[in-house]
Amino acid sequence: MTAFSLRPAPARWFELLTAREDLTLAVETLARTGAVELETHSETATPVILPDLRGRLEEYNRLAQRYHHYWPQDQLHPSDLPGRPVDTLNSALRHLNAWRDSADATVRRSEMLHGELYELEMLREMLLAQGETRLDLGLLPGSGPALAARLFVLPPRTRIAQLPAAVLSSMVHGKVHDFLLVVGPPAAVDVLEQELTLLKGRPMHIPPWLERSTAASLQALNRRTDAIATEQRQLEERLAGLEEEHELAEALGDIARLEWFLTHVEALPVSETFAWVTGWTSDLNGSSLQQALDRASARALLRFPDPPRDKAPPMVFNNPRWAQPFELFARLLGTPAQNEADPSRLLVLIVPLLFGYMFGDVGQGFVLFVAGLLLARRVPTLRLLIPGGFSSMVFGLLFGSVFSREDIIPALWQHPLAEPLLILGIPLIGGVLLLLLGLLLNGVEAWWRGQLRWWFELDAALLLTYLSLLGLLLTPYAALGALFGLAWYLGGRLHQARGDLRALGSALGRLLEYTMQLIVNTLSFTRVGAFALAHSGLSVAVVGLAEAGGHPLLYAIILLLGNVVIIILEGLVVSIQVTRLVLFEFFIRFLRGEGRRFRPLPAPPQRAKR
Repeated sequence: MTAFSLRPAPARWFELLTAREDLTLAVETLARTGAVELETHSETATPVILPDLRGRLEEYNRLAQRYHHYWPQDQLHPSDLPGRPVDTLNSALRHLNAWRDSADATVRRSEMLHGELYELEMLREMLLAQGETRLDLGLLPGSGPALAARLFVLPPRTRIAQLPAAVLSSMVHGKVHDFLLVVGPPAAVDVLEQELTLLKGRPMHIPPWLERSTAASLQALNRRTDAIATEQRQLEERLAGLEEEHELAEALGDIARLEWFLTHVEALPVSETFAWVTGWTSDLNGSSLQQALDRASARALLRFPDPPRDKAPPMVFNNPRWAQPFELFARLLGTPAQNEADPSRLLVLIVPLLFGYMFGDVGQGFVLFVAGLLLARRVPTLRLLIPGGFSSMVFGLLFGSVFSREDIIPALWQHPLAEPLLILGIPLIGGVLLLLLGLLLNGVEAWWRGQLRWWFELDAALLLTYLSLLGLLLTPYAALGALFGLAWYLGGRLHQARGDLRALGSALGRLLEYTMQLIVNTLSFTRVGAFALAHSGLSVAVVGLAEAGGHPLLYAIILLLGNVVIIILEGLVVSIQVTRLVLFEFFIRFLRGEGRRFRPLPAPPQRAKR
């Protein structure tokens, strides 16, 4: 296929023979190229069935549910030569279980300290809220057995109906919680605890190191917090050492690879020694796949035979980077088949012209252009704002409009409202050219399918009839061309029907319907000029409203808000109109979307390399 061909390319069939031990590595390597779609085709081996892997992964999921917060998340690196999937998973689970046995006590101690630290922060909130008090806090931990002292944390503004008469209490309202300190007989305090539980309250631990005064207690609390932080750092260092000792990053990387494999690869033909990977690739010369396998040191043989007869190839858009954003339009109707035209490169010119004509303003176009540059990576579809915004800037120069004002720069052509009929008429000419292009592409596709004679007998006659009807606007002699086109079409249909006169009635009806459809499609392009006039009129209205404000600040605010509304509202409406014109006026002339889209195998999450 030449560099300027409009035909999409069928994906290439590939077959990969790999050692069974390297199966997951080979499939991952292929997936990372973004150029393969797997499709199983083999009758010489048994499909791979791995229920043992799924069962063993349940063991991993139980471990992960308990310990994943203590495992590395971003620095995973699967083993370079993972071996058989079952052996790889068993080895990874052995490492995880060994780590669990060594780290469990450390993990429990860390969780205990986290819980204590949370309690200390609650206690700090209470101490700061109560301030200095005559209550000796240091006596609370030593209460008993005749009296029990208990501290409860409650949701804010909790209403307690009535406290037992046998207990003494003190309520403190903190920033986030309420705190209730009670002292009384143990039985009465236990009954109160049950009642407070229904109010979503819970008892707090009263540490033994509380001092007599609030200030001294806060100092003791800070010392305990510092001690916990020191011990937590020591525990983290111990866990980091165990992580390296038990090769946790590699084990987790291998399991992540296997989980991806089981999710995206349903079945592959395997034997005791080899695995057979087949499918389609968008790497039409095959060099990228081979280079990727060589870099990964995967033991594999790659070849590109003819595809099986029962397999239909997906289609690959073979466009340069500057045309790839416009592939979106063709995909809205489907994927072009091998003998259909991919219009993406043509739309590079057509879409910006339509958009810019309807949305001509230098300032507003610049905003769209910058938005496209900034948002293209996050939302790839918004890459279309770059050529659209640039075209708006060009037409803004032609129309002399900058942020809705037409008095800043002179119009290189003219203001739209000055010649509305001309502004409406030019899109009609453009629409005729676009429809003719669609009809010619239909003829090219007929040539690709080997049906050029069929197209010449019927559709070429329709093309002549359409041009003749348009010519009536210039000269009445164009009616002769229309009559000749009618005779041509009926003669072609009669020839295809092998002289059966009954075919003439349906042929005449189809000719009338198709011709009227072309005329209606042509008139649809007046909406391009209408939106250009509407954009100009709305801009004039915004400027007039701003000038009516009577104050420079109010003028600036109204002009700013007006431009924001125009950019958002009209930008969206114009985008919809461009899409409609492209799809339902241009594409229906030649694009049927009968191809199958190439869907590359998604790659696993990117892992760190050692």
